[in-house]
Amino acid sequence: MKTWLALLLLVVGCGPALQPDCRCEVMTSGGVREFACGGTLCAGTDGYRCSATGIVSRDAQVCMATGPGPTCTPKTCNGACGSMPDGCGGTLQCATCAAGQRCNASNTCESLCTGVTCGAGQRCEPSTGQCQADACTQANAVCGVVNGQTCGTCPGGSVCSSTKRLCVETVATLPNTQYVYSAVVAGDQLFVSTTASLNQAARDLVAVDLTSKQTRTIASGKVLSPLTVKNGAVFWGETMGLRRLDPGMTTPSTISGLDYGCSDLVVSGQFIYCGIGGDARYGLSGLGIKKLPLAGGTATWARSYLNYPHFAAVGQYVFYVGTTDNQYSFKNIGAYDTTANDDQVVVSGGSLDSKFVMADTDAFYFVEYRNADAVLARAPFDSASAIDLLKGSGIQRETTVLLPSDVFTIAKVGLEEGLWKVSLTNPAERSLVLTMPDLHGTSQAGPSHLISRGDGWLFISGTTVYRTVAPNQ
Repeated sequence: MKTWLALLLLVVGCGPALQPDCRCEVMTSGGVREFACGGTLCAGTDGYRCSATGIVSRDAQVCMATGPGPTCTPKTCNGACGSMPDGCGGTLQCATCAAGQRCNASNTCESLCTGVTCGAGQRCEPSTGQCQADACTQANAVCGVVNGQTCGTCPGGSVCSSTKRLCVETVATLPNTQYVYSAVVAGDQLFVSTTASLNQAARDLVAVDLTSKQTRTIASGKVLSPLTVKNGAVFWGETMGLRRLDPGMTTPSTISGLDYGCSDLVVSGQFIYCGIGGDARYGLSGLGIKKLPLAGGTATWARSYLNYPHFAAVGQYVFYVGTTDNQYSFKNIGAYDTTANDDQVVVSGGSLDSKFVMADTDAFYFVEYRNADAVLARAPFDSASAIDLLKGSGIQRETTVLLPSDVFTIAKVGLEEGLWKVSLTNPAERSLVLTMPDLHGTSQAGPSHLISRGDGWLFISGTTVYRTVAPNQ
């Protein structure tokens, strides 16, 4: 019965009504196909079907007794990879995957590292899909290639630095700038005081939007003091007095009570402290530290007989360093108690850097010169002695950053120069994390200012503002 039906279909194309156990054979462009045609309607393969009346059809084209059998349209690759059936009895040979990829069972390209789990201290190398020692982590590299390992690519607009393989992008070029004097960050704004000439005493104040990378000038030829920031507000001194720019404001306000600039200034509690310097040859009685209410008013002396003091505020204390004689040779570091309104000398000597004093909640930091080297030291509040952290040259307050467990400072130690990381609990644990080329400088000149931004850095080299950015992994 089945043999007779098959012959009949090949000759006349369609037969009479079929029984449930009957099978139809039909000639197609892909060769002879066999279909089960039981019941009222049975689905075949490749889009063919048989009806209860013996009609074999595909895509609504009915098989006629005198016509050719139905045709089959092969599938296309349509972005697939590898080998796959074309749906008409043939096989498609599709594209191969790019380097670092493979064709999976679904005929799509995927990374060689997809589904690969590596052990501790290892990573999957994208070019091979194999686990190997993580040279990128060992080198602290986030981009480029280290020992044959691909460490990531930098996002658009940034480049991979040459030595430590850090992604760095240009944020802005400071207008009319030859020298950068002071820089602070408040929110998403970088505030920089600059001069177009080293002979220019009063400076410009420029704000750089770190999101849009746009710059705007807030003051021209007016800024006399360094900048300081407290609770998002930026403070500085001008000839008209102390100035304050609050968050979200575009125009600064004046804090009345002082009509001159400050060698340094800091905000602690409800007061702003201003360091007053001058020509010490004519006496020190008119020099020292004055404090002024943030709301303005009458300035009073917090400490006199101190020339060009510089500050660091933490808790209820304002630490200061400055010269105490008219030859600028004898310097000391003091702690002014803003609650008790008195102070005491905590370090004294003639070898202190008169501009370097910093503090955190556990200690204050200073630089002392010993022969040809500068030593960065830490003086814990609960100890009578200081701890040496780093010995080298070129250590500046503007390029030193205190973080909870480490201090970072740009210095030349031996023959190596760049950004050093020193553990506060174990100063012997130190490493050169960035070199001068990483910081867009040379062995002779590096950034003038360095600011920590979460897990990255913001720095000024020459007249350009740069920042490190996270890589594309």
